[in-house]
Amino acid sequence: MDRVIEYFLTEPRRLTSLGRALIRFGGGVLTIGAIGNVANAAVGIVQTMGKKLATEQTLATLYPSLPTWWIPESIVGCLPAVVAVITGIVLTQMGERLRAYL
Repeated sequence: MDRVIEYFLTEPRRLTSLGRALIRFGGGVLTIGAIGNVANAAVGIVQTMGKKLATEQTLATLYPSLPTWWIPESIVGCLPAVVAVITGIVLTQMGERLRAYL
C-alpha cells in the first residue's frame, strides 16, 4: 500500500490522470444508461400508440444479441458509476492541489 501512495505522491499527474479516467468511465456508463432508458421509453410509447398495453421492458429483451449486463437500468445500477465520477473529481482536485504544492 505504501508503494501505491508513493507512486501517486511522486508524480501528481498520475493522480489527476486516474481521476479523469474515472470521470470519463462513470460519465460514459451514465450516458449509455440514459440512452438505454430513452430506448425503453420509446418502445413503451410505440406500444401504447398501437393500442397495446405497454409492458415493462429491459434492455436484454430489446437487444437479445448484445451484452447489456453492464448498462445501468435503475438508480441502484447507476450508483457505482456516480461513485466513480465523484471519486474521479476528488482525485483530480487532490492531484491538482498536490501539483501546486510541489
